[in-house]
Amino acid sequence: MVKLAPARKTFFSQNDPARRRFLLSGTPVLVALLSLPPLAEAQNPPSTIAAAGEQESGTILRRGTNELGGWAGFSPFSFVIKGTSLDRKLFLLNLQYARTLFATKAVTLKYTAEIVPAAVEIQPTQVYEIGGEPLVNPSGSIYAAGASPIGFQGNLGRKRIQPFANGSVGFLYFTQQVPVIGSSQFNYTVSIGFGAQFFRSSGRSFSMGWKYFHLSNNYQAPLNPGIDSGVFYAGFSIMRGGGR
Repeated sequence: MVKLAPARKTFFSQNDPARRRFLLSGTPVLVALLSLPPLAEAQNPPSTIAAAGEQESGTILRRGTNELGGWAGFSPFSFVIKGTSLDRKLFLLNLQYARTLFATKAVTLKYTAEIVPAAVEIQPTQVYEIGGEPLVNPSGSIYAAGASPIGFQGNLGRKRIQPFANGSVGFLYFTQQVPVIGSSQFNYTVSIGFGAQFFRSSGRSFSMGWKYFHLSNNYQAPLNPGIDSGVFYAGFSIMRGGGR
């Protein structure tokens, strides 16, 4: 039996298994993304790279460029950073709008807004102790929808493969109380992540990455254990407009 406590602001202990799972979940993606630009250059002779650079001006983001696209992601387990709910899986499907605020040779900054037409939290049966009384939280797949109206993404460089970091805030509304009975159907969301965006000459791009995704009702309900997830995701976008 597990004692359920309010969400606590704590990081992993040194030997916490969840700490190792959290670090391992994001490390392979980070290593793969960092290796992409050198590999791409190594596989192309200097003349090919130069020619590609001459054509990049038609595909790289400019101030005022609009992007429409979407992404899908999955977290195979939850861990403990701020939330305290373990053994949760999370699926997210997001539709995204982005607008380039400014673009330089070093960095490009975009505003992003997302609609979440479908999200699924998958949980096992767990028994908690609240006030000395047992509480059975049943297993199941709980569906949600929501939005992340405020977000930003920073891309590095002006190549066809651009590493990026991003973050957003929003909400999800579930069909049942999540993550436990006595919490809330409405939950705030915060995400911070990294990845790479791959540009094509046709005005399209695709992305892949990993993000830390926190879900919490911010103490708007009697219980607020929260969920911390590591979401692997992939997406695409279509670019329109933009000045020089």
